Amino acid sequence: MTRLQPRSPLATLRHTAAAACLAWASTGGLGVAMAQALTSPTSPTSPTGPSMLPPTETVMQVLAQLPQVRAASAGVPLALARSQRLEAGPHDWVAKAGANRRTERQGPDFSESDVALETGVRWPDKAAADRQLGASEIQLGELALADAWHEAARGLLAAWFDALRDVRTAAVLQEQARLVTQQMASTERRVAAGEAATLELLAAQAESARVDALAARAQGQLQMRLQALERLYPGLPNPMDMAPTSSPIWSDTLPAADLTAAQWATKILDENHELELAQAKAQQARLHAQRVALEQRGDPTVGLRASRERGGQERVLGVYISIPLGSAGRRADAQAALAQADMAEQELAQKRVRIEAEAWRTASELGQARHTRVQLQRAQAQIERSAQLQARAYTLGESPLADLLVARRNALEAQLAAESAALDEMQSHARLLLDSHSLWKAPGAHGH
Repeated sequence: MTRLQPRSPLATLRHTAAAACLAWASTGGLGVAMAQALTSPTSPTSPTGPSMLPPTETVMQVLAQLPQVRAASAGVPLALARSQRLEAGPHDWVAKAGANRRTERQGPDFSESDVALETGVRWPDKAAADRQLGASEIQLGELALADAWHEAARGLLAAWFDALRDVRTAAVLQEQARLVTQQMASTERRVAAGEAATLELLAAQAESARVDALAARAQGQLQMRLQALERLYPGLPNPMDMAPTSSPIWSDTLPAADLTAAQWATKILDENHELELAQAKAQQARLHAQRVALEQRGDPTVGLRASRERGGQERVLGVYISIPLGSAGRRADAQAALAQADMAEQELAQKRVRIEAEAWRTASELGQARHTRVQLQRAQAQIERSAQLQARAYTLGESPLADLLVARRNALEAQLAAESAALDEMQSHARLLLDSHSLWKAPGAHGH
């Protein structure tokens, strides 16, 4: 269950900016020429995903060393051993030996001994059912490993983009702090020259302190994020080396999608390890129920026995067979196994509905993220242009400093919102590639 966390001031800032930018973009109607001018250059997507993802070879090495993946890897030889045990069957050879002393009334005493060798014999239909169960054990081990790998890759992808967001936020706020510092120095010179009131200098200093505090907080958040990423996924490159720190983030946004949401959803569901694992478990439960039902007819035990009686005067050699008779207990075991198989099939149906819904949601997120990113980019360009005009008006003495500070604050919020939307789009696309097994696929994974 997801726990709702209190929204940080920076998150609130982004949320407010996004709403404001969308409102700005929806009013006034941008012309065709402006829309074309705001179209961002794109870079082709590499075969392994968006350009800001870590190298595939590195990711594969990191994922292979994660504890949850190594634990699932250990489950593969375990499944093989279980399969071999089922192939061998439940019966062992049993050797028996005994010695006794025969005493006759008013007669001699005799030493006697006996030996026996016996084993149970599976019926042929039970041996065939055990072979099927053994094959299902191996399949479950492979699918569990593939599913653990995929879930680990999802966690790595989410942590990576969280770090990228903090990298870009820290970079933008650092640049904004530099601009505000320059503005404060300019205001100080104007006040010294008698061209501006001291009140303007106080406002510039307050704005500089505010932005510096935001930049320091973002830098601290970034350092904690990088430390957590390094501890959780040792060996990954530093996200600061992958994300641009000067150019806008959307210079690396993706080209137009070549698949519809329905096509993406189909690709995701075609080879979904979680769904395949649930199907394999339901199939194994059904096979197990059939195997337990066969146990209502017990396996016979056959043996060879030899004995030496009356001090060796009599020697006996024989064979024997014993067959257990069915009972109410065996019937109850069969009914319980059948009920467990029914439960597994119902759980499969429940998981199928959830997984299909998640696949459609994931497939639809890319289009929504792209639309949001385009709208916020357009709004950000308008707000940035307004801030530039406001700066020019202040330089010419046609506008007060307070209006310029408000315009720059709006521009900062708009840039943070637009860059966050661009990263959302990149993450949605990477998630589609990951869930459709076109990115960071588990070694040896295959369809079943």
